[in-house]
Amino acid sequence: MDYEGIRPTSPRAFKICGGSHGTPGIPLESSALDYRDRIKTLGAALERPLSAGAAESLARFAEEVALWNRKMNLTAARKPTALVEVLFADAVVLADEEVVPRDAQVLDVGSGAGAPAIPLALLREDVSLTLVEPLHKRVAFMRHAIGKLGLGGRVRVLERKLAPGDAALEGAPFSLAMSRATLAPADWLALGLEHAPRVLVLTAAQEAPEAVNATASHAVSYALPSTSATRTITAYERG
Repeated sequence: MDYEGIRPTSPRAFKICGGSHGTPGIPLESSALDYRDRIKTLGAALERPLSAGAAESLARFAEEVALWNRKMNLTAARKPTALVEVLFADAVVLADEEVVPRDAQVLDVGSGAGAPAIPLALLREDVSLTLVEPLHKRVAFMRHAIGKLGLGGRVRVLERKLAPGDAALEGAPFSLAMSRATLAPADWLALGLEHAPRVLVLTAAQEAPEAVNATASHAVSYALPSTSATRTITAYERG
């Protein structure tokens, strides 16, 4: 995939976004231009250069997160560079069509502040997403951001939890399910396979889980620029 051509729309599971539910976050002061520059730098560091348009679109989302973080704790990031990495590093890798196939119908469970799902939607206009999140304040933010960014036709948010054995969700069938830090990797893989034939497991410290009813079909590893910590996304196919 040519990442310069990306345009905006017109192991242990790792958790790099979030914080306490009620305490407002520290304001993240940065201009839109500053966010764009940091996003472009992140894409280059991940060897997936982003177009100016893609960086602009992502910067608008970063601004919304920073603004809302003044009244609720959407992210533990306290500096603009950390915020950009938290919000966008995974999404930039997920935007590869080898990871998220073209025209995917994506289920994202435990969406938190909307990353990486909303940034993925901004980078991939062919993808539609259903985001599942039980916390009302985060749901309110995501619905606001989705409307502000013009994603309402492709991205929906369900305010609920998802447990093993739950019935099919609104928006089903899904071709792919993903989650970041909601469950232990093996537990997430089992739950994800109940809802989609392809499941992405995002891991950090340990190896990706084994599964009797799924096969690992693709894996990509990358290092976070600020810490050099390695992350891995493994795709599993049901059957």
